[in-house]
Amino acid sequence: MHFKKSLALGVAAIAFLTPALAWADDATVADPGEADAANNIVVTGARSAGRTVQNSPAPIDVLPAETLQQANQASLLQALNDTLPSFNVPNMPSYGINTFIRAGQLRGLSSGHTLVLINGKRRHVTARLGVNDVGVAAVDLGLIPLGTIDRVEVLRDGASAIYGSDAIAGVINVITRKSSEGGEVSARVGQYYQGGGWVQQYNAGAGVGVGDGGHLYVSGQYIDQKALFGDGDVPDNILFYFPRNAAGQQILPGGNPSTAPSLPAGATPDPRETTTDRRKIFGAAGGVPRAQVASFTADLGVPLGDAIELYGFGDYTHRKGRSPQHFRFASRDQNVRAIWPDGFTPYSGIVENNFSALLGLRGEIGGGWNWDLSNGYGQDDIDTCVYDSISPSYGLNSKTDFFLGNYRYSSWNTNLDLRKSTEEGLFGFGTDWSLGAEFRRETYRRTAGEEQSWGYGGQPILDGPNAGKPISLSDSGSQADTGVRPEDAASDDRNSYALYAGLSLRPSEGVTLDLAARYERYQRAGDVLTGRVSGRYEFVPGLAVRGTASTGFQAPALAALTFRQTGVTVNQTNHILSVSSPEAQALGAQQLKPERSTNFSLGFVAQPVANVNLSVDVYQVKVKDRISQIGAFRESTHPGSGVLVRGASPRFGPDDSISYLINAGTTRTRGVDVVLDGKFDLGAGEIGWSLAGNYNKTKFLDIADTPAVLQRFNIVLISTATQAQILYRAPRLKGIGSLNWKSGPFSAGLRGTYYGKINRSYTLTHPTGPNTIELVDVGKIFIADLEAGYEFTEKLDLRINVNNLFDTKPAQVPKNATSRWPFSSVAYVQDSPVNPLGGFYSATLTYRW
Repeated sequence: MHFKKSLALGVAAIAFLTPALAWADDATVADPGEADAANNIVVTGARSAGRTVQNSPAPIDVLPAETLQQANQASLLQALNDTLPSFNVPNMPSYGINTFIRAGQLRGLSSGHTLVLINGKRRHVTARLGVNDVGVAAVDLGLIPLGTIDRVEVLRDGASAIYGSDAIAGVINVITRKSSEGGEVSARVGQYYQGGGWVQQYNAGAGVGVGDGGHLYVSGQYIDQKALFGDGDVPDNILFYFPRNAAGQQILPGGNPSTAPSLPAGATPDPRETTTDRRKIFGAAGGVPRAQVASFTADLGVPLGDAIELYGFGDYTHRKGRSPQHFRFASRDQNVRAIWPDGFTPYSGIVENNFSALLGLRGEIGGGWNWDLSNGYGQDDIDTCVYDSISPSYGLNSKTDFFLGNYRYSSWNTNLDLRKSTEEGLFGFGTDWSLGAEFRRETYRRTAGEEQSWGYGGQPILDGPNAGKPISLSDSGSQADTGVRPEDAASDDRNSYALYAGLSLRPSEGVTLDLAARYERYQRAGDVLTGRVSGRYEFVPGLAVRGTASTGFQAPALAALTFRQTGVTVNQTNHILSVSSPEAQALGAQQLKPERSTNFSLGFVAQPVANVNLSVDVYQVKVKDRISQIGAFRESTHPGSGVLVRGASPRFGPDDSISYLINAGTTRTRGVDVVLDGKFDLGAGEIGWSLAGNYNKTKFLDIADTPAVLQRFNIVLISTATQAQILYRAPRLKGIGSLNWKSGPFSAGLRGTYYGKINRSYTLTHPTGPNTIELVDVGKIFIADLEAGYEFTEKLDLRINVNNLFDTKPAQVPKNATSRWPFSSVAYVQDSPVNPLGGFYSATLTYRW
């Protein structure tokens, strides 16, 4: 009953909100001919030929390159966020290294629950673990250049029985360009309203014929993004330097030495307080980091006679960037003032090389069967660094730039696919058969950083009131980002095998029934059999119902099986232990199990009038054994646990904090997708329009028991903050509306996006009583985007875009939140869907031939 009420409210909200959304935002403007996309052939969601968006048994979105370009974004990741209501990308899930590596989530589920394909073949994941979600390794869509894309097909339905692990929420299939002639070059420049954040983006691509009817399309892209982060004037009552007592001696400041050092009673400030530059950068304010991205892609198809084709595609991307952390005051003891006399702002850095290549053969064999044999390799290699920092325990010998460690992931995929289609097959029905096998080998490596990035040099505090005292062990390593310790380095590999089969029946005109099954075996994760049944029944032309029931799974990420990390904060050392380590198992850890899902969806598609398409789909996804992280525990917060911790390993200190990955419990996500689009002729041009929305709600059905060895310490298995990350990362409601007009050489577009309720967890202070952990709604945000274009010739056009037309900003962090820094400029919610920098404008010039 509660779900029915919520569902009704969600549908009603979308229905009433989306007309207004036609006049604003951050989604993408529909092309006037986009309503015809309902009849375009799609290749995602079944191994059958001849499917279209309209006659598919499952909901599929088809986004042509023009639609993605109209989003006016540099990356595919952000373009999808601005185009699809069911897809969500927090603006900046955290500052630091994860500013660069981001992932989206489909239908309110984990970012790891969406499988990404390139031309129907599995894409490798990033080498970094924990992108957007704890314990998750997702595909970085930001590394797939927009210039190489012909279209993107998004299946909003579970499909593990077709494609294997990860396809719990759905599938994103990127189809690359395959032209044998022509090409294009484009240049895009833009910046934010407030000035700064200047971006330059250059794309070039061209196709040539190869052999008899073949093609080779190559493209390149270069993006140069200048940094722009929130900054602010540090208030005069906050000290940069040590104050002085009546005798002129330096003394410790009052207040919080990290965020708000203040003047003690009777003391005088350092004379430099009046002359220092008080405008500083604070990473948590949000923004865009300095980044340079260069990409190269190729797509090849060559007929080898009448019945066989050689095909292949690949890409290489190099990315490097720097992202600011918080400014560190000069008076901190975690500083070497002889090196940074006025304090410092450390920068997290990344140097990444991402590569993939696939070659295959496909053709026909006897009996009407088509075959496809392919072998592909993908690799992501990431060097992490921190610049303009310090390793205080090394004193004057400390470096300022540090190599923190390397992360590398790779996968080999070999696939054999067989298909056959006949108009008189099983039971005399139209039948599509499919069979296949797949082998995948994955490798993962995490190497240690240089010694000063994690080590303890033994030098004391060199000056100031605490001169001569030892640097705390908790301040080992480089500030802001600590390097990977040798004991945290790891390497691992595993193989997986799969067999699958599919059957599609067409008993009569307008009736389709799809069946699929897949057996998959992962080393150390066991084997699983998944199944899927979907169907579509057309009552009358223009009105049909469709539905799917399926099971799915996601094997634990290879990086998660060996993941361990040691970090330091004020006065404590934090350990995230590998679940396979003896220390973790002595503290209750168990080997991670695969996540398993049960999916149901039911909907209808209709064409109520000519050139108008409507679809409504409700869904439920139950995920068992969701991977998360146990709430950290240590002696000072859970008395008695310290003895157990020290007994697990002599290297643990008396109050070290311990955590590890776990299978946390079962979640259920329910929601509804609504899409309405069409076109009409004004006489003075053609209008394309679309209204779309997604409503979703996730809850825990059960939470696993705390390990027996920890139960007597009242340790919380999964913290409120971690639960909030799982349950509330996506907006409860997201709606996108767009209008696009074209007449002769002129075009214009308007797009609006509404983000509904978005809960975030904060620890709040109170004048009396203890701190409380509370959920705060930071959503209900509306954004408008505007576009205007002019075609000078058939080959040359100019497009002007304004994103976030009304300069909308995210909600503010609550004033009594412990995470809020004492500067108004850094008070915006950092993982809002909206960039705190506000409005952005750009111009794009494109030449085609």
